[in-house]
Amino acid sequence: MNPVDTKQLPCQCLRTKNPYGTAPSDAESWLPGVHASSSYWCLRTMSPAGPDENYVHLARCVPGRKCYEGSEE
Repeated sequence: MNPVDTKQLPCQCLRTKNPYGTAPSDAESWLPGVHASSSYWCLRTMSPAGPDENYVHLARCVPGRKCYEGSEE
């Protein structure tokens, strides 16, 4: 089972080191390639913790989190 649920797109402020330069707006293309050991940071705080002072991670920065920002489609 894939630990990443691709039905829930990550927050627009979540970033990880990615050599292809993709962003959450095209998350479907990069989510399958993200490893469990990846490092993440938040663009709003520029740190590994979000504005709510909780750690950021692909599994944590999803709809329902107070500071979550969805796509502007």
